[in-house]
Amino acid sequence: MGATASAKKAACAIARRIEGDLIARGWPIGTIYGSEAELADRFGVSRMVLREAVRILESRGTARMRRGPNGGLLVLAPEMAAVLEAIHRYVTSHRGLDLQGSICRQVLNAAHLQTAHPSSGRPIGAGMEDFLAGLTAAVEHYAREGAEGRIAMRATPGARSRAEQVFRLLIKDLGNAKADNRRLGSEMDLCERYGADRSVLRQAVRMLEFEGVAVSTAGRGKGLMTRSPDPTALCQLISCYFAAVGVTPDDAMAVFKRLSIEVVSIAARVATNSDRTRLKRARRWLSERHGTVSADVMQLAEESQFRIVSEPLIDILLRCTKSYPSWSSALRDPDDELLGALYREETLKVIAAILDRNPVAAAAAQAAKVDRLAALI
Repeated sequence: MGATASAKKAACAIARRIEGDLIARGWPIGTIYGSEAELADRFGVSRMVLREAVRILESRGTARMRRGPNGGLLVLAPEMAAVLEAIHRYVTSHRGLDLQGSICRQVLNAAHLQTAHPSSGRPIGAGMEDFLAGLTAAVEHYAREGAEGRIAMRATPGARSRAEQVFRLLIKDLGNAKADNRRLGSEMDLCERYGADRSVLRQAVRMLEFEGVAVSTAGRGKGLMTRSPDPTALCQLISCYFAAVGVTPDDAMAVFKRLSIEVVSIAARVATNSDRTRLKRARRWLSERHGTVSADVMQLAEESQFRIVSEPLIDILLRCTKSYPSWSSALRDPDDELLGALYREETLKVIAAILDRNPVAAAAAQAAKVDRLAALI
């Protein structure tokens, strides 16, 4: 739909690289990252592709292009309202699930309480505390009010652009879709439906594709298609916010530890026969690996435990709090033998406790696992 597949892919990749670099730099709010010409040259793309990438950043509230003398890509502070809105879009796009239910609120409230007022050690910093407080309040409001309690959309300059308006109309239609791979329409259909020209529609579609909730396909009978939500863009937006408000790697790891302890405790109580089959498969994979444990096997082992608690919001929080410290650390190579041996040893203990249906042992094993692995960061 519109630009070539390679141009679309390049724009999304550049937007991700810019945000990743800004996270690693500690998010220097108010600085100029580079002029349009400099950035196009740095990434080896045309100005048209660079502008597509900038539009993605502007839609997320992470940067905007300032025109005129001394202009360039201005680094912005992502707003909490924008992050909450993106979380809401992602969570509610998981069609057919009981969203933000009692288990989700139980895990979130416990993690917030334990990290803000720990029985030992220091409490989390103000940036993470404000994030958890705002997220908890939003989830509780949604639980009370249902669909009427949705997160209010932010009123930024980007939100007033025509592309952003069309983006929101597309999001609404996506929310009404009941299945993945459902066709929303061709470019011509969508331009007519939303009263937008092709340029505006393509900008809106690019935002959707970057967020991982839709994909445009070429060919007869194709067009804009729904897809199973990809958490990558949302995790990165949350990391952008963390960096901008000064969340430390220790704060993120403290929240991951508390969340993961709550999740494995619940998993030990509620695991079904299918869940137990996946856990046993993960145990076999880990036991068969001698020395290194690949990143893929680690991911499969983690998913076998955490997906027992099927809550999209908790899944997102686990992903972003676990990955955030790696932006500013010298974490060992995932194939490092020491890391692999330690990961295998500690994860097998967690899996064994869940299979034994022992919540207390699962919680203790997960706490020890996080502490020992964190020492390698």
